[in-house]
Amino acid sequence: MILSWQFILMIILSSLFLAWFLYRPVKSNLSDDDSNIAINKQRQAELEIDFNQGYIESSQYQEAESEIISTLASELKSSPAKNLTIEPFKWLILITLSIGILSLLVYSQLAPNIIPNTDAALTEPMTMSESIEKLEDYLIENPNDFQALKMLGLAQVGIGKIDDSIESFESAFKLNPVDIDLLLQYASAIAAKQDGMFYGKSKTLIEAALSLDPQSIQVLYFAGIVSAHQSDLDEAIGYWQKALYLMPENHPDRNIIEEALNTVLNLQVK
Repeated sequence: MILSWQFILMIILSSLFLAWFLYRPVKSNLSDDDSNIAINKQRQAELEIDFNQGYIESSQYQEAESEIISTLASELKSSPAKNLTIEPFKWLILITLSIGILSLLVYSQLAPNIIPNTDAALTEPMTMSESIEKLEDYLIENPNDFQALKMLGLAQVGIGKIDDSIESFESAFKLNPVDIDLLLQYASAIAAKQDGMFYGKSKTLIEAALSLDPQSIQVLYFAGIVSAHQSDLDEAIGYWQKALYLMPENHPDRNIIEEALNTVLNLQVK
């Protein structure tokens, strides 16, 4: 167990405070001597006043005074003073040990358990190829997992396996033909096999996405590309202008659509 320096400092400061507290002179008088003496002095003073004013005679004064002194002596004899003393060193050791042990027990319960990792590979992220292998192994037993198929297609595009990605996207498309993100990714993979041109099935997929969500900025951007590839510049301009209208001013992809729109506008001028 590795203790932080703050935790050790807390134990030391607690022990020093106890040492200061225990080594102070601590004595507590447990008898009533002081109060008894005060009471008898008051009685004796009152007796003298009565004698001086002539309320009592000399014999009565001496008898009463003797009684007060006798009573005080009797009380002092029967109630000897008792002083409470503390052996500071012994108690300091005992309490310090108790604090230390208790602190260690509490720390052991609160401190996080650190499990040494003997396999460094577990802490490293998987490569794209390893991710693909994991997904392929998973899909053997779960062939109808739409999300896994779509993720597999994206990973395969990432490492340039376009044909494999098209197969994965096609399997996912059969399970869910109305997922807009899949339609766009599937169309892009097919267009990659067609030198970046959107025609045939890739065009059909973009048109399907547009019919599902004509307000989607991404769909409008791809629809503009399809129209531009078909040389329908007016339609492309319309899609991109609509996308810019729907897009926030600070959108990170705004400049991409603006550049595409400016390119088409320049072509029209020429």
